[in-house]
Amino acid sequence: MRYAVLFTALLLLTGLLLLIGRGLLPADVSEPRPIVDAHMHMFPWNTYGDPPEANLITGAVPPARTDGEAIDAYLAEMEKHNIVLAVGSGQSAAVATWRGRAPDKFIGGIEFPRHTAPVYRRRETWPDPDELRRLFEAGELGLMGEITAQYAGVSPTDPRLDPYFAMAAELGVPVSFHTGFGPQMSPFRGDPDFRMRLGNPLLLEEVLVKYPNLRLYIAHGGYPFLDETVALMMQYSHVYMDISAINWLLRRDEFHNYLHRLIEARLGSRIMFGSDQMIWPEAVGLGIEAIETASFLTEDQKRAIFFDNAVAFFRLDADRLLGGEGLAGPGGEVVRAIRAPLQLRPREPGAFEVVSVNLDLAGVTSAEMRVTGFDIDAVEEVVLQVNGVEVALPAEIVADMQERTVTIPLPDSTLRTGENEIRFVFAEAVGGTTGFAVHDVLIILRR
Repeated sequence: MRYAVLFTALLLLTGLLLLIGRGLLPADVSEPRPIVDAHMHMFPWNTYGDPPEANLITGAVPPARTDGEAIDAYLAEMEKHNIVLAVGSGQSAAVATWRGRAPDKFIGGIEFPRHTAPVYRRRETWPDPDELRRLFEAGELGLMGEITAQYAGVSPTDPRLDPYFAMAAELGVPVSFHTGFGPQMSPFRGDPDFRMRLGNPLLLEEVLVKYPNLRLYIAHGGYPFLDETVALMMQYSHVYMDISAINWLLRRDEFHNYLHRLIEARLGSRIMFGSDQMIWPEAVGLGIEAIETASFLTEDQKRAIFFDNAVAFFRLDADRLLGGEGLAGPGGEVVRAIRAPLQLRPREPGAFEVVSVNLDLAGVTSAEMRVTGFDIDAVEEVVLQVNGVEVALPAEIVADMQERTVTIPLPDSTLRTGENEIRFVFAEAVGGTTGFAVHDVLIILRR
């Protein structure tokens, strides 16, 4: 009898190890996975009335009666669920209040053109581009949007949006664009120009072609335009999405069916978690649970949706977010050399792109460059020069339409204090290829 019990326990242990090895169970169930909330809102507590409107799903009325209480309620959810960063939007004063409360926890953006204003009124406001640029350059904002054009009856191709798309592409600012649906009966609840057809993600195609450097993610997974969403993201490999709102407003099986199709279309590396938390903090837990209970997701896929994909899209320092010292280590510094991607596709041999970066090398003991790019089919296709000195690209950057990141140690004499020139030269095409793209260049200085 004793041997039978031992044999049964051994079988159970073996099975558990197999599940862990296949990514179906976490290796350390006691360690909560890190989460980036890629879509939430920094709203005043009374955005939906006083007292606030009850949560549509739970029926709970938010207890917060001040902005501070509303912010603390969301911060409590961040602590509870190990949300290490939240990307959200609202109006400028409210965003400043939220970020002032916990500056290291939030990336803020201005929601426009239509937005809800206390108490439950809808307004249309187009931010002044010059002021918006100032806020981006000062680091006070890090997101364009959420752009809620659908609520204003505005197509993504409307010329009024061009200055904002152009600025985001120039500065390398990520763009959150509302797609899909809105509250039921929206045309009769403050948004008379709202139309469902304007939520179709395929309407963004002309924008993506016009602004090839645009770092755009579509909100709410494009629901219910599933086929159109898959088509857009399969064609434009730099477009990401968040699955906010649909992960708690939809019935669980409906959400899982939608998410499963996106995973089957091999889009799992570009899906980000979002809560669409407005004034109902319990939406955070509901959205997380919807992903955790998706039996078709492996642990690696859940980790990607909750954290890794947002790190890649927003260009975050994962080590620092997780409480580490960051890419550069103690006393080091990471300098982003480009704001927007560099495109050399297609170009004639000898064509080049140049970026300049100002560096302070006082106390620097070592330096390296981290380059992210794709469609670099042979090392001979692109020559990297730093201050006129050719720097060899590592062999692992050889790829075929798959983005790769390589780290290149730089000899002591390569960089200099002050202006530094980084040049990417398009050499002879190899094997019929037509060029390459560089999405990100980091200079990592260690002191």
